[in-house]
Amino acid sequence: MGSASSVNLPLIAVVEDDLAVLNSLEFALRAEGYAVCIATCAADAKASLDFPRADCLVLDYALPDETGLTLLRALRRDGLRCPAVVIASNPTLECRRQAAAAGAPLIEKPLMGGELIAQIAEFIQAVDR
Repeated sequence: MGSASSVNLPLIAVVEDDLAVLNSLEFALRAEGYAVCIATCAADAKASLDFPRADCLVLDYALPDETGLTLLRALRRDGLRCPAVVIASNPTLECRRQAAAAGAPLIEKPLMGGELIAQIAEFIQAVDR
């Protein structure tokens, strides 16, 4: 999870199965001053991530064991209320509809520019108000 120096930093939970994307996201988020916890599939995320403490979730739509939106719905049923962002390559219209219905912005891969970081910062600022 986080080191002692990251205890008071906002925690971003990232679930992404592509290790290159996961490592890039982890690096970028830490560089922006966030604590980060990571998982590569929904099952590992449910078993190991500190979801109750998370300030924001970043969920890949196409996880190997279920969709990121299925994971998000399960977490919501368990009472998790923090904001979430879904990331996806070539999302279908149905994927976009499901993300909108879940109240999660969908950001397309490749994650170029600062759209994801800006969305996370907006969520974190809203929580801090």
